[in-house]
Amino acid sequence: MADADLLQKSMRWYRMDLHIHTPASEDYAEKEITYLDILREAERKGLDIIAFTDHNTVAGYEALFDEVDFLERLEQRGRLQEHESEELEEYRQLLEKITVLPGFEFTSRFGSHTLGIFPAEGQASIPKIKAVLHQLGIPYEKMNKGTTSVPGTQAFLEAYKIIHEAGGIAIAAHINSPTGVLSIASNLPTGALRISATQSAFLHALEFTAFHSPQLQGFSSPHWYDGTNLGYERRMFCLQSSDAHRTTQAMDGDMHRWGIGDRPTEVLLAEPTFRALLELFTSQDFSRLRVPFVSDVARRNRIADLRTSGPTNQWVMCPSCVDDATQVSRHVVAMANSGGGAIVFGLEPDPDAPIVGLPDMQADMRAFQTAISERVVPLPEWSVDVVTYEGHELAQIEVKGVRRKPCFMHEGDDRVIYVRRNGETVVASHGDIIDLLHEDGEESRSEDDFDDQVHLLSPGIEQPKSGVEVVGVTLRGDTEYFRVVDLRTSRESQVSEFTATSVWLYAIKMFQASRTGNSDFHGQVRWNGSIGLLRIYRDNEHFDQHGRAKCDLVFSSEDGKVKRVFYAAAVSWLGPSWSGLFEVDPPTTEAAETLPEDAQIRWRGNLGIEALYRTPEGLYCNLAFRNRQGRDLYYPHVACAGLPDEWRSLLEVELPRSGLEVVVVHDNGSDPMYKFHNLGNRHVESRLWTTDMLKEGSLRHYALRMHLNQDQALDEEETTWLGNIGYLRRSYTAADLLYRDPDGIDHIYYGARWDDLSAEWQSLLAL
Repeated sequence: MADADLLQKSMRWYRMDLHIHTPASEDYAEKEITYLDILREAERKGLDIIAFTDHNTVAGYEALFDEVDFLERLEQRGRLQEHESEELEEYRQLLEKITVLPGFEFTSRFGSHTLGIFPAEGQASIPKIKAVLHQLGIPYEKMNKGTTSVPGTQAFLEAYKIIHEAGGIAIAAHINSPTGVLSIASNLPTGALRISATQSAFLHALEFTAFHSPQLQGFSSPHWYDGTNLGYERRMFCLQSSDAHRTTQAMDGDMHRWGIGDRPTEVLLAEPTFRALLELFTSQDFSRLRVPFVSDVARRNRIADLRTSGPTNQWVMCPSCVDDATQVSRHVVAMANSGGGAIVFGLEPDPDAPIVGLPDMQADMRAFQTAISERVVPLPEWSVDVVTYEGHELAQIEVKGVRRKPCFMHEGDDRVIYVRRNGETVVASHGDIIDLLHEDGEESRSEDDFDDQVHLLSPGIEQPKSGVEVVGVTLRGDTEYFRVVDLRTSRESQVSEFTATSVWLYAIKMFQASRTGNSDFHGQVRWNGSIGLLRIYRDNEHFDQHGRAKCDLVFSSEDGKVKRVFYAAAVSWLGPSWSGLFEVDPPTTEAAETLPEDAQIRWRGNLGIEALYRTPEGLYCNLAFRNRQGRDLYYPHVACAGLPDEWRSLLEVELPRSGLEVVVVHDNGSDPMYKFHNLGNRHVESRLWTTDMLKEGSLRHYALRMHLNQDQALDEEETTWLGNIGYLRRSYTAADLLYRDPDGIDHIYYGARWDDLSAEWQSLLAL
């Protein structure tokens, strides 16, 4: 035990990025980048372990050590020039500091990508890895091209085995992307093959893109592989990597936009070596791997760009506010008069100076607030964002331009006006002041037009004019700070759950709920093309609505992924493109009634269902509609036959992502046998079962026993219903669920896990 304790104490967390491309890949975005540039960026991002994983080649790793070997040969012969000597010394320092592992990103026969990572042995690694690539089906003549695809390669299951048996680490790359194994496996003919794609004994880990995204669900979620799902009992190490095809993040475009270290993973190791990493991936010690929440990498890249380019009219660098509050106030006045900008505290203006950061963030923020509140008139809007950059905390103060100009500051008995010019803060000239007064007059005359300004989400769809949007999260210590935008003013602020109030608190609560495992609220949205209505309400526990109806709205991309969510938007302020969401043809010609107070409604936007039931006359349902004033209309006893399509689609729900449904089979008049509909893979098993074939204690045994002994005739009184979905029994982790489909047929899903349920089912279990 003493040895184990000593080993644990010697371990520390190392940051790694195991998916980095180099100019050896044909689709690399910055062909002029050197391998020394790549190592410099890895050091700047605080990485301890990286892997060069070019497409179907090890040429990048080979080129790195060819360069080092060439410089060392020149050194041995005394022929090094001064700049070459500096490069060699920098190479040595960086390679001593950063573990660089050789590897490749292999493209399988069906198109999925797999990472193969091997021990770091310098040039000695190259022929061994090339032999593995050849075994995978990469011809030697194509092995240095870095092409993204090669015909006739091995399938992914065989690739896992080949990499494993060669002593490498096999990682299924970006499995939830179009070239990930999940997309490929979904088209395979059997459930067993689909499962083995992520459960193979030769596979060491799974890599996810957007690891913490609330949109990840089911098979595409890291949480699915925790060893608790039927058929996926092998718990997997789940990580993220950058898949960097450039050194720093690109600010536009989605393809290959991440830079080195932008999506890191952290591992607890005794040393940053391949052997230690392999031992971790072949263990069951899952607590030694963690995936940090990567929030808005673009902010850190802006800091890097600022240090390179120097101050501009919109950007200022200051070591501290405590040391020179007067100069900081001048910068604030100048930016307020010049359309706004940002001040970054903790940076020297000299790009070569070391980063100092803010040792006492609170003291600087107090000094800043005191300085500008006592000296600056009128006080501009401002917000603060804390950015961790190269291990130091910086404060980025966003200053808005004032609408009533000029802004000035008190200096003794004088009122002094400043502006930004050529990257400097200077005293305004007479002409500057005339221009500022002219701009103020223009704004005063167009103030009404400013309030009615339309921001388009896409052609023909305007952004809501009121409400709140949560645009990002910053983790500071153990507290999350949410970047919240007020849609009326476009002002961005940063608050925590504990300091937010009113509409902001409501938005943060809803945003947090959307990041949990039950975050798939697509089924709760009433869609109209790319826009949708999530909910409408007149009462809210977090803020006073003054009797006005408000709603939560959704905007999606062309592929159906939710891009933006707007909370607490006033219905009366919405533009015409949203109007269709608040209108619907009644489901019947009968007049609407008042919704009973005790009615339990399953809502989809503003359409709702209370019950679905069969009578001797046919199938009927009780429906509800919430109008744009937030008042409920009730349509009882509506015949399901002839329902308008939108109302009929309300009867359909997304099935649970785990559990079993019993399917009865009568074969040639014999006693019934049974199949199972596996909700985990949406596959009806081909095998027939009888009761004596099932292992006692298994989920199949439980499902069949409950089906035969208790659920032949449903007790409606004992069933908890929400519209046409319900549950029969529930535990702390799972439930036996009931779905009455649009044809009135009941489906029972046994052992459906809570974590695998969409928001519609979760709202049922919350009753």
